[in-house]
Amino acid sequence: MRILDRFRLDDRVAIVTGASSGLGVTFAHALAEAGADVVLGARREDRLAGTRALVEAAGRSAVAVRTDVTDPEQCRSRPVSSSPR
Repeated sequence: MRILDRFRLDDRVAIVTGASSGLGVTFAHALAEAGADVVLGARREDRLAGTRALVEAAGRSAVAVRTDVTDPEQCRSRPVSSSPR
């Protein structure tokens, strides 16, 4: 049995911060492969396009949102209003 057969996130929405590079890209792609739609947050919005393409290539929806997690107001308001659903 494959790990993704046990760890499914179908019909769920995941939020990934730091999604413009490094581990954030890897996590976003893995969550999409597990069946989740993904909200992608990062300060560098221009670099989120590649991550969005990876998520969509896995057959899931993605929304890219410029977000600075050091700003509490952005953390409270952005992800919920930007959900892929």
